[in-house]
Amino acid sequence: MSGSVLDPDHPRLAPAPDRIATSIGDRRERRSRRPDENRHREDVIREVLTREGERLSQEVIRKLTSDLGVSRATAYRMIKTFRSCGAVTAPMTRPVGRPKGARVLDSARETLIRDTIETFYLQPARPKFSQLVREIAKRCLKERLPAPNWRTIKARVHDIDIQTRTRRRSETE
Repeated sequence: MSGSVLDPDHPRLAPAPDRIATSIGDRRERRSRRPDENRHREDVIREVLTREGERLSQEVIRKLTSDLGVSRATAYRMIKTFRSCGAVTAPMTRPVGRPKGARVLDSARETLIRDTIETFYLQPARPKFSQLVREIAKRCLKERLPAPNWRTIKARVHDIDIQTRTRRRSETE
């Protein structure tokens, strides 16, 4: 069966080129070096802190940054982390992005959203949520403000006390 896919000499079954295997091997090697690198950094910082004490001079920090190959800010961050938990990298990495529940809208849009929810949405006629989003977008356009995302509006609606929503809209939840 020459030329068949099952033929061991067929190009599809040929081993991957060496350069690909090398690059994957390089990545694994780099990944496996990280714990050693962190251990080395911890040892250096431990040694500097025991030798120099609580206060570190600018010269010590300069030498530390050149020894570790990191920026000055990173060196200070590592020292702070080491002092708090005994490692140069925190056991739990910080979450990326905004903290949950953070508000970033300007006060004009916050007021517009709150007023629209009060006057338009919390009515016994029970407009749909999509109608509320469109109404807020329309009012923002009139005020020449950027319209907020629907998730922002949904969060503001859910911030209103459930009893208040029920009383105002005669909801049953």
